[in-house]
Amino acid sequence: MNGESDFSLIALEAAVFLLGIAVLALDMVFRGSRPAIVRRTAITGMALLVVVSFLSGKSGAGWYGMILVDSASIFFRRIFLVAALFVFIMMSRSRDLGGRDPAEYYGLALFATVGMMFTASAANFMTLFMALELLTISFYVLVAYNRDELLGLEAGVKYLIIGTVSTAFILLGLAFVYGATGSLDFGVVASRLGEAGKTDPLLLVGAVLMLVGLGFKISAVPFHTWAPDVYQGATTPVVAFLSVGSKAAGLVLLMRLAFSVFLAIRPEWVLILSVVTVATMFYGNLGALSQTNIKRLLGYSGIAQAGYLLMGLVAATVESGSAMLYYLAGYLATNLLAFMVIVVFSRTVKGHSISSYAGLARRSPILAASLLVAMLSLAGVPPLAGFFGKFLLIDAVIKAGYTWLAVVAALNVVTALYYYLQVVKTVYVLPPAAETPIEVDTSTKAVLYACMLAILVIGVFQEPLYDAVRTAAVTLF
Repeated sequence: MNGESDFSLIALEAAVFLLGIAVLALDMVFRGSRPAIVRRTAITGMALLVVVSFLSGKSGAGWYGMILVDSASIFFRRIFLVAALFVFIMMSRSRDLGGRDPAEYYGLALFATVGMMFTASAANFMTLFMALELLTISFYVLVAYNRDELLGLEAGVKYLIIGTVSTAFILLGLAFVYGATGSLDFGVVASRLGEAGKTDPLLLVGAVLMLVGLGFKISAVPFHTWAPDVYQGATTPVVAFLSVGSKAAGLVLLMRLAFSVFLAIRPEWVLILSVVTVATMFYGNLGALSQTNIKRLLGYSGIAQAGYLLMGLVAATVESGSAMLYYLAGYLATNLLAFMVIVVFSRTVKGHSISSYAGLARRSPILAASLLVAMLSLAGVPPLAGFFGKFLLIDAVIKAGYTWLAVVAALNVVTALYYYLQVVKTVYVLPPAAETPIEVDTSTKAVLYACMLAILVIGVFQEPLYDAVRTAAVTLF
């Protein structure tokens, strides 16, 4: 029942929130003198929650229509929890934290995770906005947390300013939608759109403003300019969380609105979304060509990846929705692998220039192999996850009648090969600046192997995951 406050529907979110409180409380009890306890509590607690998320899958609506837990919500919850677990492992190994494990990092990351999880379950524009604000405000602090780093402060300011503008777009769009329909409930708005004989101009403006504002979360044009600077200036674990968690949160909201709430007026907004999709792909790939910093390169790569994902919104079919979810699963493993390599490498070599990775294959074969797999997957080389994800998206776009968009995507994939392979060339062909081996501990190797295995399995054994994401995609329409 929509009117019931069924606590079981938000039990996972509540558990993550309580874990965040526990982490901060432990730090206060020990007065910052036992960072290892804080770190282990955060990692162990998140690992248990990941297991619980795969064992439980209750669905339903509740909290007076504010919350909807369906197959799509459950899929994204698991994405967020897995991403948080791997990011916590990165935090425990990152030199960016100054050799410490500040509880604030873990606490804010946990609160951001709560916001992400609520975005997946939002069934009301008020829930949507509150979840977005919890997520975004947590990241405002995380991005600028390194006060001693000028680039970090600059990244935080840029993220704050552009994020505030995007929030204004979303709020203004929400006001237009409420004014046109008299409701904030997704289902009510969708039904009134379906009943309307003609499109209300105010409603169309509201829909476009909200879709554009949410583009900030996935670093889509025109709210993309923060990505390269934030990727370069923020600490690597935070960037990794932004690249997968925040992107997935924005994506689930875009999918809910485009496939469910605003599907009835799709002909009116699809042209604008098509232009944004093409601009995002080209800007990301062309901007990455001249980068010399690997984190900035991944920032521009993230913009381009957002463009590929937006193709699924343009097509607006169950097939394209399934392709988006499949692509996102592969992207999760791929980006986490790439940033884990950066975290481990930066413990030995200061700075993030691509040239510093020269000859990495001789210094650490495991790190070189990991970076190779990540770059090839991002480029869309078979048989890795990135290839099949791009194939599904392009196939869905063609079936929906947007062959021209598929051609544009193919051209961008070819363009992207250049800068991804430049990184591979630096790692395997160029001579190393130093011959000192880079040691990688056993637990880190296990994480690297797990990510590489996931990328390979997703690319080769497609059917199990595709069946799961298709079931989730159906619930979005």
